[in-house]
Amino acid sequence: MTEKITLEQLQEMAADPGTRPEDLAPYFRKRDAASPFDPQIEIDETRVMVPDTAEAASRSALVLNSANWIERMKRQTRFHRRLSEGNYTGPIIVEEGDSWFQYPLLLRDVIDVLMDRYAIFSLSAGGDTLENMATGAQYRKALEETQASILLLSGGGNDLVADGQLADHLRPFDPNLRPADYLLGSFDQLIARSMALYDRIFTDVARRFPKVEVICHGYDYTLPRIRGKWLGQPMQARGIADPALQASIAVVMVDRLNAELARLARRHPRVHHLDLRGRVERDHWNDELHPDDSGYAAVAAVFAERIDALTRRPRGVPRGAAAGGPAPEAAPALVQPRPMALSLHVGVNRVDQAHYRNFVQDLEFCVNDAEAMRDLAVQRGYETRLLTDAQATREALRRAMTDAAQQLEPGGIFLMSYAGHGAQIGDFNGDEGDGPDRDRLDETLCLHDAMLVDDELYQLWAAFREGVRVVAVFDSCHSGSILRASANRRTDRAGRTGRARTISLGASVQIYRANRAFYDGLPSSILPSDSAVLTKELTYPVSASILQISACQSNQTAEEAFGNGLFTERLMATLAEGSGRLGYSGFTDRIAARMPPEQTPKFWRVGRPDPVFEAQSVFSV
Repeated sequence: MTEKITLEQLQEMAADPGTRPEDLAPYFRKRDAASPFDPQIEIDETRVMVPDTAEAASRSALVLNSANWIERMKRQTRFHRRLSEGNYTGPIIVEEGDSWFQYPLLLRDVIDVLMDRYAIFSLSAGGDTLENMATGAQYRKALEETQASILLLSGGGNDLVADGQLADHLRPFDPNLRPADYLLGSFDQLIARSMALYDRIFTDVARRFPKVEVICHGYDYTLPRIRGKWLGQPMQARGIADPALQASIAVVMVDRLNAELARLARRHPRVHHLDLRGRVERDHWNDELHPDDSGYAAVAAVFAERIDALTRRPRGVPRGAAAGGPAPEAAPALVQPRPMALSLHVGVNRVDQAHYRNFVQDLEFCVNDAEAMRDLAVQRGYETRLLTDAQATREALRRAMTDAAQQLEPGGIFLMSYAGHGAQIGDFNGDEGDGPDRDRLDETLCLHDAMLVDDELYQLWAAFREGVRVVAVFDSCHSGSILRASANRRTDRAGRTGRARTISLGASVQIYRANRAFYDGLPSSILPSDSAVLTKELTYPVSASILQISACQSNQTAEEAFGNGLFTERLMATLAEGSGRLGYSGFTDRIAARMPPEQTPKFWRVGRPDPVFEAQSVFSV
């Protein structure tokens, strides 16, 4: 039994730099936390005599601050001492994270265990969030000053349990529901928010410290408890009382976080996701969210295995050691290949008037738009291809997109931009329907030699593999309603030419009639049609995740400004102000705020929903 001491004695212990955390731990206990991954401690008054006075309360607060300070300073002192001894040959590591990396005093957490083997500069704090890590970016200074080769990250747990509001993201108990069905769509948005912040950190580290390896994790299966504040009680509040069902829902939650983090890690060449599921035994949990000492030791072993693999040495063998024989064979590096990033940029100012029968007015700045988007893609690391005017034929576009679909593996990304005329011609296959909201018109992109029908575009999208991300940007009029604006309409608004990137319906009909055999011979024209409306995604199933941004709504036209399309001009300005971090939907909204009311950009999705992709910084690899 620990001897009871006075508050003054505890204060003296806390103020002594030589006091070890384990010497202080017996005099503290856990108290209810303000947030799920923010463990709080308080003085255990069964072991410390604390007078009931205002002065004692003030001294108690000072002791708590000193205890937390000791925990942080102890780690940094160990880091500098290890390096100053001169015999350390392992990697230099920086860590930043939540309470899995810094559980104050009461538990021997992941970093406590790893520091027995590695030189680790610690930045973590119980309760730290991914948002704080991304915004504060303390890792930048630490990586620069220490010249570390590895960054360890732990975060996202607060979003996993909805920061204490999990009940808001669960359906009420229903015996007919599967565990996965209890989670509302809003839960996936929580995970997406975490992934967007992780992506922001990964991208920042890669840009500033291109040789640094980043190791992250997705937690192990948490165990709801009857009185558990973060899992058990919120589930009971929704009528989910069966412990087995609670545990099954928690499994789905952790699986989704791990799946999204693993997918995100594959997109970054030096980011490594550790799968910790099943590593902590059921009886080695301290509470719903935190392992006990043995559980943390099991987790730390997974980190150590990856650290050793990245530093090319077997576990337990100091780098360079050759005592008693030849140097051990190096373990293979686990550096992930960079996700392939391809882009295609099409700009058509001038078309073949022999096909278009002189109904199409030349444009001025579509090639400029394509080149601007190409330059943007180059800056972000895409392998680019540019098609302009006479090069921008139907066959060239189809071949470029087909090649990209064949090359890209899951995790890869394809960026396509088109600037030119948009038009509409008669619906070939009935997919536009007969209802009041259907215009029985197929939208087209006007390429140099002929139009590309929207059905064909869906065919091309369908060729991309599941797990591939696609972003398509259209600065043209090509959406699904009749466009009545004249192609040579003028406006007196400053900075805008008034030239609209659309072909009138009458002109498109004449172009179609003059080339009827060609358009009737397209694959989309011979698809089966019946009385039901055939949607494009049913006819051409799209497995990839495709995000599309167009210059205007279906009843509007896209105009040119001097130098670029008005939409492209405002897109670049919005990107320059940093709004790309808002994700694709928010970014489109910001562009719309810069546009005149008669031209409002539109954002929509095709294929597999991917909220993490949507939340990424726009155009990032």
